Amino acid sequence: MWESSSFYNALQINVVKRMSRGFQVQGAFTWSKSIDDSSGSAASDNYASDYTTQPWWDLHLVRGLSDFNVGKNLVINGLWDAPTPKFGGPVVGRLLGGWELGLITDLSSGVPVMATIAAASTGDILGQNIAEVQPPEVLAGCSPQNLVNHNYRSDPNLIYVNSKCLGLVPMTAANAAVCDQRLGAGTCSNIRGNLGRNTIIGPGLFNMDASVFKNNYIPRTSEAFNIQFRAEFFDVLNRANFAPPQNANLSPFSSNLAPPTTPFGQITQIQGNQNRVIQLALKVVW
Repeated sequence: MWESSSFYNALQINVVKRMSRGFQVQGAFTWSKSIDDSSGSAASDNYASDYTTQPWWDLHLVRGLSDFNVGKNLVINGLWDAPTPKFGGPVVGRLLGGWELGLITDLSSGVPVMATIAAASTGDILGQNIAEVQPPEVLAGCSPQNLVNHNYRSDPNLIYVNSKCLGLVPMTAANAAVCDQRLGAGTCSNIRGNLGRNTIIGPGLFNMDASVFKNNYIPRTSEAFNIQFRAEFFDVLNRANFAPPQNANLSPFSSNLAPPTTPFGQITQIQGNQNRVIQLALKVVW
C-alpha cells in the first residue's frame, strides 16, 4: 500500500551437534516480530487475512503485526545411525545393522488475524462515502489477550474467538457530544472501536515427521552398492493443526447489528497435512 511502512526484528539461534558416534542433531529457533501498516497490495492478493479497505488517511490506526508474522518458530532435526551389533555373527549383523532413524519436529506460534464489523446493506457503520475496515470495541472486563478461547479443541463447534467481549463503543461523558446512538442507547455507532489490527493470534503449528531407513550393502557388486529400504512418516502423530478463522468468520455483527451469517470466531480449515502420510520406497545407490 502507498506510503505504508514495515519493521522486522528477530533473535535467531542455531545449535548444531555434528555427526559423532552415529548421532547428529540440529536446532534452530527464531523469536521475531514484524510490524507494518498493511501487508498486502491494493488487490489483496498476498494473504488470506489481508484487507484492502484500510483508513488510508491515517495508517497509524492500523499499525500492528504483519499478516505473515510468526512470533516464535522452533525446528529440531536429528539422525541416528544405529551401530551394527557385535554379537550373533554375520546373519544377525545383516538383520540388525544398517538402520537409520530420523526425526524432524516443528513448533511455531500462529499468524495474527483481525476482527471487524461487517458492512451491512445500508453501508459503512461510520457513514463514510468510502467504506473502510471498522474494528469493534473490546468491552469492559475483557482484553485483546483473553479474546481467544484456548480450549477450542474441546469445543464441538471449534469456536476460537469470544464474541461476548466485542461490541460498539460505549457512550461516556467525554464522547457524549458527538455520540450517535442510532444502533442502541448508550453506544456510539459513529466511533471506531479500540481493537487493534491483528491482535488476535491464531492457533500454532506442531508437526513431527519421522523416517526409518535400512541400508543393505552388497560389496560383491561394488563397494558403494546399497539397496536402501525407506519408510517415511509425515505428521506421524496425526495431529490436526487448525488454521485461524477466515475473514468471513471474524465479524461479531454487521453495521446494522445483524448477527453474522456464519458463526463468529469458528475455525473451518486446517493448515499443513490433513492426516498422517506413510511413504515406503526402495532406493538403489551405487
